[in-house]
Amino acid sequence: MNRRKEDRPVPNTNVILAYLHCRQCLEEAHGGDQRLEVGWTLLGLQVWCARHDMNIVHIDFEGQQHPANATAARGGDLPYEH
Repeated sequence: MNRRKEDRPVPNTNVILAYLHCRQCLEEAHGGDQRLEVGWTLLGLQVWCARHDMNIVHIDFEGQQHPANATAARGGDLPYEH
């Protein structure tokens, strides 16, 4: 289904297709016990490993604003249409 960007809903349900992990946590068998911090920066969004005090990913939005959904959803809501 092709939709214009403006018409594409941003879901508030869990639609994660690939998770981010700290490579060092995985190599040290801490994969299930990661301490990732996620937050906004002046550039965009950053994921940080607190256990290893290192960057996982820092996304630069290049000054652009993107649609977002910050509402809470409970189980049973419809998933995002791909």
